[in-house]
Amino acid sequence: MFPRNCWYVAAMSHEIAPGAVISRMICDVPMAIFRSLGGVASILLDRCPHRLYPLSEGTVEAHGLRCAYHGLVFAGDGGCREIPSQSEIPANACVTAYPARESHGLIWVWPGDAALAASTPLPAFETGEGYLAGLDFSCLDPSSLWGVAGPHVIHLDANYMLAVDNLLDLTHTAFVHAKTFDNAGVLDSTRTVRATGDQQLIDFFAFKNSMSAPLRNGYILDEGVPLFDNYLETYWQAPGVMILVHGAVPEGGDRERDGAIVLNTNILTPATERSCHYFWAQSVYRDRGNGKVRDLWEIMTKAAFAEDEHTLQRQQANLERFGASALADDVSLILKADKAIVLARRMVSRMVRGEEAAKAA
Repeated sequence: MFPRNCWYVAAMSHEIAPGAVISRMICDVPMAIFRSLGGVASILLDRCPHRLYPLSEGTVEAHGLRCAYHGLVFAGDGGCREIPSQSEIPANACVTAYPARESHGLIWVWPGDAALAASTPLPAFETGEGYLAGLDFSCLDPSSLWGVAGPHVIHLDANYMLAVDNLLDLTHTAFVHAKTFDNAGVLDSTRTVRATGDQQLIDFFAFKNSMSAPLRNGYILDEGVPLFDNYLETYWQAPGVMILVHGAVPEGGDRERDGAIVLNTNILTPATERSCHYFWAQSVYRDRGNGKVRDLWEIMTKAAFAEDEHTLQRQQANLERFGASALADDVSLILKADKAIVLARRMVSRMVRGEEAAKAA
């Protein structure tokens, strides 16, 4: 279950140099993502209309992507520019082109109704002063304000909504990441969950904590401080875009002045019903520790995501073992901690139903 009339991350900018092409499955559609010699990223259906050969096997030339089978050349708009064996180009010598945008080191694709893409902005959250200014994904741009690790990608053998669930119930960190973070304080936290629109919600945890050794080390916190205000604040947009603001400050202190602040970007793109692409990055506010916090959190997060990957893939395997490919909105056991998950799944379900209704009209 995934909506198509929305922006998904197709690739990271650094994956595709000028003249490069890769193949990636997105929303059950094989796509060829290539960058022109001039640096413009384009996305085509990964299928030549002549003999159905994968265009991702081709080469990028001055006028577009040349099919490796019979040499037809397709521009970024999907139109055929050359057929080596003949001079005339038939009207049906074209391939589906998907709207693409590139911003903050990410290449986005619109797999649905192309007519709707132009009027739909890329995902972003309301910004504010200080570290909140990074919520428009400018936190992904390395600068004097942001020390950035990533973006990276994990190709995960699990339904993307399982990963969304995982991100929207951080109480799992006390168990799945017991060794990595040792952050059991999240279980007794004050929590705020609310929708902030038809397709966005926030999920905020706040609690006091002495901070475990891994977290003190990762944030470079003062060993002499006995108690910290700890926070985990999730900004989520349907169907799978999230920035998690996390950090700690000595009890009663000011986050901006006295604390450690990290923005963890997580973006889920469905590949198939049982697999997804998980793009992530860490952005450290004011590059705390001159790169040390950035490097430490990159190491810690890679370890934690390996734990998540194992958990989600085992969960996916068990769903299929018991005859299902994805969790429904009405799973049999709902806990209080699942409030954000339930809200998010309802939002995504509404998007899917809306698209189905529009097609039927």
